[in-house]
Amino acid sequence: MKLTLIAATLGVLLSTVSDSAASDGISVSTGPIISNLEPSDAGYGERFLTPGTTMGLAVDIDAPGILDFRVSGEYFWKDSGPAEWDGELSAFLISIMPLANYHLMKEFSVFAGAGGVFITGKYRGSDDFGEYVEADGSAAGFAFAIGAEVVLVGPISGRLEYKRCFADLKTDNAVIDGLESTVYPAAETDLGNSQFCITFPVSIFGSEESIF
Repeated sequence: MKLTLIAATLGVLLSTVSDSAASDGISVSTGPIISNLEPSDAGYGERFLTPGTTMGLAVDIDAPGILDFRVSGEYFWKDSGPAEWDGELSAFLISIMPLANYHLMKEFSVFAGAGGVFITGKYRGSDDFGEYVEADGSAAGFAFAIGAEVVLVGPISGRLEYKRCFADLKTDNAVIDGLESTVYPAAETDLGNSQFCITFPVSIFGSEESIF
């Protein structure tokens, strides 16, 4: 369901720019992302058994010159495992980022950029007092990325990217043992994270090897 939502959202963006892209010299590519996401807060490791896996999609709009534009959506999940933790953790991440892209050679380029990130997530599980807590929330933050991309064959490329996100969340209510409760003072949660992402973008149109 989450991956379907990501695909639909990025699909709308892709169709919006497709009509004008060819005449303006813009190329568009899209492809799947898989990454290993690690929260910045070291306390997540023991409680939530992180790092965990994300999967999603990215859309790249490459304008003439050095500046590109990337929108990506990812779904992160972590279920209870062999340790004592009995919960589950999930998050939906959307990043919007302009990038400076430099071609070292025709089929190999490096890039770097910074932009915004939106994170929404849910937590279900027992706390240190044995209470079963259900909470959710969302936050906006800042992210930067660096990486490299190489053309593999035809319209298909491979991309390795490091991304670092900074975001904080304040939660003032939760469901504890089935009862809605007020959290006072509001609990502050660090949603910052780092990722090593592998993406396989496919050029849709606008370049020599594009599908259309």
